[in-house]
Parts: sequence; structure tokens; C-alpha cells
Amino acid sequence: MTPDNATESANAGRTRLSQALAQVAQADRGALRDVYDMTSAKLFGICLRICRDREVAADIVQETYLKVWQRAGRFDPERASPITWLCTIARNGAIDWCRANRVALARTDIDEATGV
Repeated sequence: MTPDNATESANAGRTRLSQALAQVAQADRGALRDVYDMTSAKLFGICLRICRDREVAADIVQETYLKVWQRAGRFDPERASPITWLCTIARNGAIDWCRANRVALARTDIDEATGV
């Protein structure tokens, strides 16, 4: 894939995800499924990297999509990319879980998990 094709593909994915989030904001369950299909692997990876527990990570991802369902109307594509917005919700949920359960957080793990 050439750099131009890769950029076009990334932009198309970003647009598709933004549109799906807009539909989720209108209570479209099928759109939530699309958002899940496009992003669940990445969000699970972030949560797993931070929590280091597969079961907990899966629970946090589930909670993340519940929050997406409730907050999709707040997403503003002018302020952040859709994947950044979703990753932030998942990352914050994982960090909150670690704090509530007194699990030590390693700063490098959090930064690596989100690609910072």
C-alpha cells in the first residue's frame, strides 16, 4: 500500500467511525455493533495492558461501550479523532479500576498501551 493509499484508508476509517458514533447518538444499536467491530480489539488491548488481567479487561471494555452508548452525542470530531475519544474512555476506565483495586500503575505501560 502506498503512503497516499494508506492515508486515504485511514481517513475513510475515521469518517466511517465518526458516522457510526453519530448514529449511536441517535440510539442506533446496529451502529454500536459497527463501532464495537471496528474498535474492540484495540480497546481490549489497551485495557489488558493497563490492568494485566483478561477478565477485568473484558469487563472494562463492556463498560466502555455502555459509556459510548450513553455519551455518543458528546463526541465532537472537531476536537478529537473517534478512536482517540474511544481509547480515552477505555484508558480512563482501566486506570480507575486499577486505582479502586490498588493495582500499581506503571507509567510506561499506560503510555505504551495508548500509543503516546
